[in-house]
Amino acid sequence: MTKITVVMRTYERPVLLARAVASVQLQKFTDWELVIVNNGGEPAGVDAVMRTAMNATPSGSIRIIHLSERVGMEEASNRGLADSDSEFFVIHDDDDSWDARFLEVAVTALRSSPNAVAVVTGVTRIYETFRGGTVWPVSHENFPLSRGRLTYRGMIGGNTFPPIAAVFRRSLITTVGSFDASLPVLGDWEFNLRAVSAGEFVFVPERLARYHTRTAESDSASGNSITIGEDLHRDVKLQLQDRWLKEAAVNGVNKGELSITAASEVLTREPQINTPMVHVDIEHIANRTAEIIKLQRLSRRIARSVRHPGHGIRAVVGAVRRTIGK
Repeated sequence: MTKITVVMRTYERPVLLARAVASVQLQKFTDWELVIVNNGGEPAGVDAVMRTAMNATPSGSIRIIHLSERVGMEEASNRGLADSDSEFFVIHDDDDSWDARFLEVAVTALRSSPNAVAVVTGVTRIYETFRGGTVWPVSHENFPLSRGRLTYRGMIGGNTFPPIAAVFRRSLITTVGSFDASLPVLGDWEFNLRAVSAGEFVFVPERLARYHTRTAESDSASGNSITIGEDLHRDVKLQLQDRWLKEAAVNGVNKGELSITAASEVLTREPQINTPMVHVDIEHIANRTAEIIKLQRLSRRIARSVRHPGHGIRAVVGAVRRTIGK
């Protein structure tokens, strides 16, 4: 059985895909399988990248799954995982990259920690510009990450690391389930919270993962979901918190309330491992819940206007104005 499966989702970004594939091929750890999920894009471009990559660096096992139509990011990940078999897995976005030692260090850490369910390394965030088929770095910074931010308490307030930094045990899928295909974004955050409830996340501070984001001057097709879809991320986060608010409390703490409170806090020190959250900021929870309700009401009004366009337009316009402010 292959030691680790690398699932790489892609859609019409051959230049970035070529860099990502090379990042995998140049790994010092060689017992890997790369499964590229072409998420509804033209097959010819992905096939061309693969031919070039294999001619340049003929290493590892690489397969392509061509989807006939586009699906969500999380469903694409699930398709790649379902079509593979390995002890560990990682989601490698088609615009990110690794240091050549990433897999070697991560797999060694997992082997040394039998009770751990995942390993996360340090991350360098690279700002780059992509225009006219050419990409070049502009600046970089250390991505803020620590052991405390890889606990349940550290993660519940928001997504604390990009997928490129994490290697998981495949047995997690049996324990906590696959990625939530209903989520257009933040599926990795939701999965990570289920995963960390099942076991420890080991932190390797060495910055071996590179998280690439495009600048505002870049072509729009090359953008990151987190930067070009900022509003969508905010709305989905509200929807997840709304879902969690309806869940029963565990040990006297509701998951939604904990997420809302943690999101408002500034992490000025390492959170203590396994320290329960007992204080809840009621006022902030009320404000955040109001945002969720406001979003839901707007969605319902839009739906009604679609069904009854003759009298729905004025109501929707008024709702939008009240939502975004006068």
